Amino acid sequence: MALVIFESVNSHTARITLNDPTNLNAMGEAMADEFSALVEKLSQSTTKPRAIVITGAGRAFSAGGNLDMLEKKIELSPEENKRRMLKFYYSFLGIFKLNVPLIAAVNGHAIGAGLCVACACDVRLAAEGAKFGVTFTKLGLHPGMGGTCFIPRVVGHAVAAELMLSGRVIEASEAHKLGLVSQVLSPSDLLREAQKVADDIAACGPQATQQLVESLRVGQAELEEYLQREASCQSENYRSPEFKEGVRAAIEKRSANFKS
Repeated sequence: MALVIFESVNSHTARITLNDPTNLNAMGEAMADEFSALVEKLSQSTTKPRAIVITGAGRAFSAGGNLDMLEKKIELSPEENKRRMLKFYYSFLGIFKLNVPLIAAVNGHAIGAGLCVACACDVRLAAEGAKFGVTFTKLGLHPGMGGTCFIPRVVGHAVAAELMLSGRVIEASEAHKLGLVSQVLSPSDLLREAQKVADDIAACGPQATQQLVESLRVGQAELEEYLQREASCQSENYRSPEFKEGVRAAIEKRSANFKS
């Protein structure tokens, strides 16, 4: 089964679907490899979409990093973990090099790295019932996937700090109030409205749109600094008793017992 599905919706727009609904589209290395391969294929194409909708299959956008993958990192050295985390980040964030407007159609829970990818998109729409959380610290883990870069740019420093430090999960209505998403729609209307946004964008001047995307987004050099910092912090976390307890608690669906 393909973990990442690409569809050309029409001559100017496309859709990417994270496709592991049984695991709530949790991001593992296999999904990362497929996503990276898709981006590379699109980058080499002579005709790129003018807008791309990203969504999830089933009842989640993405529940974040695959917990089994994360738990195995306990066994690796900090140097190896940092290398792997940077590769993992860029497998998804490499889509930036296409310079194509990205619309996140958040069909369900967007948690951890899943929310970070949604916030890396240029536009976010949510379905009623979707939930959002930057829950890394609940695992005893520093945020990754560019979260410390993207989320403050979307909702401002004060709101981002509260969400990231507390790991609080919020409903779609609060996400809309905070400016995390621009619209909240019924699940049946979400993809249709996301496609309308994509079509509206695709109808605009391609050169001007590409320039504007580059103007609105964080610069590559600045993003690299954030990702290096996140990978360094996470590589330390993976060897700590705190993370070992946090990820085990998440797998066992219980509250973590962090000792000071």
